[in-house]
Amino acid sequence: MSGEFRRAFGYALDFYLKRVALVALFSIPFIIAILIANLVAAPTYLAAGALFLRTGSIPELSILDIVITVVAYALIMFIVSDTVVNLNILVRSRRTMTETTTEMILAMKTHAIRIFYILTIGLLVMLVVQLLLYDNQLGTWIYPVVTLVLWFFLSFSMPAVVIDNASTANAIEYSVRFALNRPLMVIKWMLILFVLLGVTMIFSYYTLSSPFWQNLVLLLNSIVFLPFLLILQTQLYMEKYPLAR
Repeated sequence: MSGEFRRAFGYALDFYLKRVALVALFSIPFIIAILIANLVAAPTYLAAGALFLRTGSIPELSILDIVITVVAYALIMFIVSDTVVNLNILVRSRRTMTETTTEMILAMKTHAIRIFYILTIGLLVMLVVQLLLYDNQLGTWIYPVVTLVLWFFLSFSMPAVVIDNASTANAIEYSVRFALNRPLMVIKWMLILFVLLGVTMIFSYYTLSSPFWQNLVLLLNSIVFLPFLLILQTQLYMEKYPLAR
């Protein structure tokens, strides 16, 4: 690990362990979001501890099903966005040793809306790619690569919104710039994501029967791994500011 990454990882781990109960409480909305997705008539399926859209089933949906699905997914994105903002506010307050002010609390709604836009843009791009690759034999290879590249450049736009109070467009720009200036840092963050997810999936798959192992992975992702990765992401993003070190 580089010095910057090692320092940020240490901050993230220390923060998480000292506030594990609070972080878990703040992460419950992730599970609520997944439950909402399971309750609507959306062509989704559970895999790798997350929900994915089955594009081949979209033509089978009625107009009412599509409207309900869109509304449900909008609600899910708002819940996720608000949770991301809350975790980022907690990290920023601790890292900079400042109290959470009224101004910061009032800005949370604006931050959540901006992150909602970013997540929606990312999901729409993924959906368009899926539709373009429909019935294409190379789709199983191209789609993961496109998704990986997309979130490589887009992931750090979320802390950019909260830390830099950036607009949606500026946050995406800052994220792209961060990825280009610190590609190894972003790659290491993504590798930790894959390792945590992979180890949990393999262990659960060989020790539990379906669907229990899938639900366990989903629970661990929502309460443990995703919150920690978001905390680490924010800590890494703040490494670009010397005063925050």
